Amino acid sequence: MSCPSVRKAERQSMKVQDLNGSEVTWLGQMQEAGRLLHQVYVGQVDGLPDLPGLDQVWVKWQSDRTNERPEANSVVNALGLCFGQQLVDRLGFRWAVIADEYGTELGCIAQPGDITVFPANATAKRIEKGAHPFFAELFSQVEARVRALHRQPPRQ
Repeated sequence: MSCPSVRKAERQSMKVQDLNGSEVTWLGQMQEAGRLLHQVYVGQVDGLPDLPGLDQVWVKWQSDRTNERPEANSVVNALGLCFGQQLVDRLGFRWAVIADEYGTELGCIAQPGDITVFPANATAKRIEKGAHPFFAELFSQVEARVRALHRQPPRQ
C-alpha cells in the first residue's frame, strides 16, 4: 500500500535543517492549540491528544457549524503538528525544516533513506473530505512504510 503523505527523498534534491528557536516556539504553540481544541471538542486531556483524540477533534470540528468554529488554517496546523509529534515520539522521526522541489516546510524526517512526512500538509489535504477520521489510519500507513523500509537491504 502506498502512502502519499510519505516521501522517500532523494538526498541531492532535499535540504534538511534543524528547527531554530522561533520554529521550536511556534511548534509548541501550535501543539498547545491542538490540546485546547481537544479540550473544546472532546474534553480535558493531559499532554497532547493521542491518535483517536485527534480523529475525534477533527470530526467534531468538521461538523461544527457555529460562528465560534476555529478557522481552518489554525486547526490544520494545530492538529497536524500534534500528529507529527506522534511520529516523533512513537516512530523515531525528528522535526526539521525540509526544502525540496515542492517548497520549504516544517516536517518530520526518519531513517532509513530520509523518509519525510509533512503533517500539516497531510492534514490540509483532507479538509475537503469532510468529517472523516484519518489520523489513526495515516499513522498506521506511515508506520507500515517505515517498517517496510527498515526490512529492505540498503542500496549500493
